[in-house]
Amino acid sequence: MNELPGVTRTLYGGQWMLKTAVDKRRVVEELLESETFRRAEQMKRLLRYLVEQEEAGRSHEVTEYELGVAALGRREDFSPETDSSVRTRLHGLRQRLEEHYAGREGWRLEVPKGSYRPVYVRVGEDKEVERGKWWGGAAVVAGVVVLLLAAWWGWPRESAMERLWRPVVGAGVKPVLLVGQPVHVWVRDIQGQAEEALDYPHFPDALPESEFFRRYWKPRMNEGARLVLHPSPNATLWGDAVGAAGAARFLGLRMVNSEMVPESALRSEVALKGKPVLAFGRPEYSLAIARYLRAAGGYEVGMVNELKRYAIYRGAERYVNERGANETNHGLVTVMRDGGARVMVFSGITSDGSAAGIEYLTEERMVGELWEKLRGEGYGDWPAVFQVVLKISSSNGYAMAARYEKHLVLQK
Repeated sequence: MNELPGVTRTLYGGQWMLKTAVDKRRVVEELLESETFRRAEQMKRLLRYLVEQEEAGRSHEVTEYELGVAALGRREDFSPETDSSVRTRLHGLRQRLEEHYAGREGWRLEVPKGSYRPVYVRVGEDKEVERGKWWGGAAVVAGVVVLLLAAWWGWPRESAMERLWRPVVGAGVKPVLLVGQPVHVWVRDIQGQAEEALDYPHFPDALPESEFFRRYWKPRMNEGARLVLHPSPNATLWGDAVGAAGAARFLGLRMVNSEMVPESALRSEVALKGKPVLAFGRPEYSLAIARYLRAAGGYEVGMVNELKRYAIYRGAERYVNERGANETNHGLVTVMRDGGARVMVFSGITSDGSAAGIEYLTEERMVGELWEKLRGEGYGDWPAVFQVVLKISSSNGYAMAARYEKHLVLQK
């Protein structure tokens, strides 16, 4: 079998692929100087960056965040979850490549869907190369070798983020977004109704002269209002709701449908068996989260009697809120397994912890930094059970930013 200089046979579509940097650059230069790309500066920057990373042998390490910042010039606070510009530019790049090569034979550059690695393939009848035939056992051996080499060099490897979320995204069943629900007491105006005619549980009037009442409720009252306190088990805290919504958005972008379940609607935890669960809330009002954290055996969230404050604690360790002009809060992320299925618990001293926790665990850069810490400790893959304590900057009860504080591996 004769071969072209700088060319090797691959499994990519049964084609031939360029293997030398010089020949690859010729293909890229022809592409960048073409009419298709002449005025598409962002597409050219993106393509150049992908080509450079392929030449450096690190295509499998490239992330969406990296492309946004390094190739497209986004700011360092760029978030792929809220900004789809990288995905949009990649889609546009693939379309321009198809447009440029339409009806042409010869060498071309392609960026396969689901990969950041450019490949160089020859399309059309190959007059210069005798294809030859593959016979008997030699064909089997050669095929195995090519497969192994392709797996090592050619196929994109999973990022730290992809490996972390694979048991949820690739589980084959709908992940459950379980939201804890504290009992709320709702101040309601019964106006002209007789109190005894109300068909829902209620208590006597609120305290109209208290400072708390004047601050929150008096401006909203109608003249002549008659108030009762109505307990409701169906409310959620804002941070828990924001966290669950963020998880649903993250999964939706990966074409994974999820099921949001308020804990009050969960008749038995048997319904969660075998399903990935993302739980949002605190043990104070969620029996499921209390059980998960006990089973993990690490940090817990609750009242610490000697401090007379809520805290994230383990043994003598304590993480508490620091109040001031810029309030500092703490959140707790727990990753574990329950009955063989992945469970992620997003909790904290307040519900800010839930919102900040899902933002942290879906941010490519932050997950990558956490993975580097674990890899530095000798881990070859994500541990079976681990926790991360987060330090959160909050404003008026809203999580504004979260950063890593500490991690704890509980099971390898």
